[in-house]
Order: sequence, then structure tokens, then C-alpha cells
Amino acid sequence: MSHPRTAPARALVGAALALAVLAAPLAAQKKGDARLEEATKLVRKPQEGDLRQGAFLCAEIDSVASIELLLDILGADQPHRRDIVWEALPSFTDPAARARVREELAKNKKNERTRQWCAQLLGLYGDAESVKELTKALGDKFGDVRAAAAQALGRIGDAGALKALEKAADDKEYAVRAYAREALARIDAAGHGDALREGLADGEAGVRCFLLGCVPELLPDEVLALSGPALADPDWRVRLQAAQNLGAERSREAVDALIEVSGDPRPIVASGVRASLSKLTGMAWNKPEQWKTWWAGEREGFDPAVPRAPKASDDGERTVSVRYNDLPVESDHVAFLIDVSSEMKARLKSLQGTKGEAAYGELSRVLGLLEGRLVFNVFAYDTLAAAFEEGPVELDAKTAKKALAFVEGAHARGAKDIWNALLTALGDTELDTLYLLASGEPEIGLYVHHNRITEHLRELQRFHKVVVHGVAYTDEDWYAKQIEEVCKATGGEFRRVQ
Repeated sequence: MSHPRTAPARALVGAALALAVLAAPLAAQKKGDARLEEATKLVRKPQEGDLRQGAFLCAEIDSVASIELLLDILGADQPHRRDIVWEALPSFTDPAARARVREELAKNKKNERTRQWCAQLLGLYGDAESVKELTKALGDKFGDVRAAAAQALGRIGDAGALKALEKAADDKEYAVRAYAREALARIDAAGHGDALREGLADGEAGVRCFLLGCVPELLPDEVLALSGPALADPDWRVRLQAAQNLGAERSREAVDALIEVSGDPRPIVASGVRASLSKLTGMAWNKPEQWKTWWAGEREGFDPAVPRAPKASDDGERTVSVRYNDLPVESDHVAFLIDVSSEMKARLKSLQGTKGEAAYGELSRVLGLLEGRLVFNVFAYDTLAAAFEEGPVELDAKTAKKALAFVEGAHARGAKDIWNALLTALGDTELDTLYLLASGEPEIGLYVHHNRITEHLRELQRFHKVVVHGVAYTDEDWYAKQIEEVCKATGGEFRRVQ
């Protein structure tokens, strides 16, 4: 039995504990509110560093309110800010925050880009709860939304999406068809592998190239059977992808098939064939007859399962005889993307004149060296990207003079949109190599920071196979880094002029 004098004290202790229990969630709420308030202040500041700090604080808070701060920026007009918040958005794990992204996909009728990016996010999250909204998005009016939804459904891997994807596999937009067929095979290779196999006969070469690139992962036992015939495809992109597939197929039959096409008339394909043969055999011949002679004596005793370090070629040939801004010119179907933004009026320490004058002089020099050996085009870009011809032309004295006059007449003007310049050049599927000359990072465009440009460029590469070499005329490390990362995304080389 309690002592009469201790009962009031115990009552006071009990009340204090009760108040403490009630105060704990309030304190946590105040702390959360304080962090959200801090994040709100940071993301509204104009400096990119503050925005990045605020965006990652939003991801740490991981709530509906914090993701809404970033979705507002994602749906706005400032591309630099959009690209920065995208760095943090994939990090959200809270189910309610992710549900908010699904809601945005479903209800945002005004901004198709926001819908596209929300579909992309849902694919990165990988939640089965998103399948319903993503299957609805396969009916979106905007093709890029449908493509993002199809890719996302493939990443999630839920069989509930199969019926909708089967319909999307025949979409009028080639990218939607490609992602839908990939998704079907990814979700159920045994039951829907034919979606991928049949897509290898698609009328659009980009789709054939894309799906052939999926074969090693999704149909690994059929690499040789599906890639071998593709070495004879009329489109260079498909042949190059087939050669790259076979480079990992350690069998005598793969070597047989590659040696047969080692003289492909397209230099970039022939180079890809030689690279795959080198991986398989350890040899590094440049001429088809060298490969055939060597293989005739080696085939029967050759063990393709043993990895071999490639040897240096011993035929004494140099495959690179001309360099543009110290970048190798090995292809015969190229485009030069020349920055004509206002920044090209500036000077650099190592240049005699302006950046624009240096760019003109280097192009003139290289065109003179390559006359009669090149199919080419030239794009002068700032806000827009204009081509000197509607399609690539043979390089001769007349077309060289016309191209140089075109560049000379494109006087330095507004801000530059590198993403648009790349898209414009990629629109010509005859071109396999781009030389991007830039005065630094882009100021405007759908995507401007390298995280977003490279992310989407890698996806386009699955259709196009174009290599981007780049040179940056800039003193700024950050600006140079942007161009360097674009080149890395395609396997291209980068140079900097200061």
C-alpha cells in the first residue's frame, strides 16, 4: 500500500511522463518543419549550390511536402534548376512521396515533359504500385511519355503490364515499340521473347539496332543465332551492334562470322568488327586478308574460351592520318557542330584571334586535308542548329567552300543549346561521328547539365550508335567538364583549348 505522503508525488510524475509522451511527437514535428523550412529557403535561392543542397535535404526529409518542392521546380522553365533537382529525386524512398509522383503523372495534363519525367522516376523507383498508372500512360498523346512508361514497366518487371505492353509493341512511334518489346522480353523472356525476336525485323533500323542490343542480356543463348544474320543488315547501325554483340560470344562460329565481314565498307563498322575480333582472338590485324590468312591456320586448334590480351598490330599501318582539334578523324560520315553563340566572340590565351576565328580556321584546315575522302555536314548552333545542307554531301572543293562560307556567315549571336544541336545532328542517320565544338556548358535547352544530357544521350545511343568527340574552347574547368562527360557517354574523345 502506498504511503499517503508519496501519492501526490507519484501523480505529478505520471502527469509529467504523459506530457513528455505528448511532447515528443510535437518536438519531432517541429524539427521536421524546421528542416522543411530550411529546404524551402535553399531551393528558392538563385545559386546552384544552394539549390543542390536544398534538393538533397528534401530527399533526406523524404516526405510528400519535400518531394512537392522538387516537382514544382521540375515542372518549371529553368533547365539548370530542373537538372539539379533531378540529382536528388531518384533518392526518395517514402511510399507516400512516390505516390505523389504517380499522382503527378496521372493528373498533370498541361506539361507532357513533367509526365515523361515522372514516368521515368517511377521506373527508377521500381514499385509494383506504379504499374496501374504507368499502363495508363502507355495511352498518353505524347510519344516520349509512352516510351518512358514502357521503359519503366520493363524496369519494374510486373506481369500485370504484359497486355498493355503487347499493344504498345505496335505503336506508331518507333521508340515506344522498342521499349515495349524490350519490356515484354524483360518481364517474361520465356513467354514473350518473340516480341524481341520479331522486332529485329522492324522497318525502322533504329528499332532493330536497339533490340539487337538487348539480346545479350535478355536472350543470351541466342546471341550468335540473332547477331550473325544482322551482320548483313543494310543499315550500318545494326551491323555495328551485331559486331559488338559477337565480341562477347566466345566461339569459333563468332570469329568465323566476324572475319567474313571484316572488310565492311563502312569504316566505323569495320573498326567495330576488328575490335570484337581482337577481344576474341588477341590479334589486331587491320586488313581482312590478314585476318583470313591467320584464321585459316589457327581455327582448328583455337580455344575461344581462353581470354586473350590484344597484341599491337604488326602491319605498320596508321589508321588515323588527320586530326581535328587533336581529335582523330577515322570515320567517313561525319558532322561538325560549330558553336556560334555570343561566347565565341571571346578570346583565349592560346588563340591568336577569337574562338570563332579559331574554329573557322581549324575547320578550313581539316576540310582541305580530307577532300575526296569524306561525306559530311556542318551545323552552326546557338539557340537553334542550322545545317549547311539538308543532308550529308561528298566533300570536294565546291562543298568545302560552301560549308566554310556558311560558318563564316553564322555570326556569333545568342546563347547555346547543345542538346538541340545533338538531337538535330542525330536526326540524320547517315552520320556516325559528330565533332562537337563548344565554348563551354550550354546556357539553354531541354537539358543543360551533363547528368541529364548524358542520361538521355545514352538512351539515344541505343538507336543511333553515333560517337561524339568534343573540344571545349574555355578557361573554366566546370564548363569543360560538361563537354567531356558528353563525349564519355558515347565513347568519344575530348580535348580542351584554353
